[in-house]
Amino acid sequence: MTKKYSKITIVVVVLLLIASTYILVENSMSTKEVEVNSNYYTGFVSRVQKLDDTLSQTSEVGSNGEIEQMFDVYTSIILVNDRLTLLKENAKNFSELNVLINDFLIFRDEYGYLVKDQLKGNRADSEVRLKVAKQVKLFLNDLPIEYQSSKGFSDQFSVAADHIKPLLHLNF
Repeated sequence: MTKKYSKITIVVVVLLLIASTYILVENSMSTKEVEVNSNYYTGFVSRVQKLDDTLSQTSEVGSNGEIEQMFDVYTSIILVNDRLTLLKENAKNFSELNVLINDFLIFRDEYGYLVKDQLKGNRADSEVRLKVAKQVKLFLNDLPIEYQSSKGFSDQFSVAADHIKPLLHLNF
């Protein structure tokens, strides 16, 4: 009878060891995934901050530097697109990115047309430039500060992403 209990005890201990090892591995992988997502997200937020800084300098520039400043903004938009793509390719469980990447691509094209018009000698509409600066500022202000794997983060990220929608039709 004792032999039977000792065999059962050994089987239970082995099963508990296997289960605890599995849980530890899953936990460490989940922690690593959140860390990777957080690093890429931080790079994206940093790029958006640089875009916002560049846009805020646009209003301070005289007409001589208008073309260069608009080109700097256009370049910053491209770099934000690149960061979004990196975030999508390297971060798991971040489904909201597809729509935002698409919106930023459309915004990039729309702003590119403004730069092209400026290069042709047509003055860029200051209202449009102010609208761009305002929407990017709203986007930045509503972005979550740091990445979290939670419903609240996803909701806040979606609210921020909605601020890019008005920038999809700059050339009307």
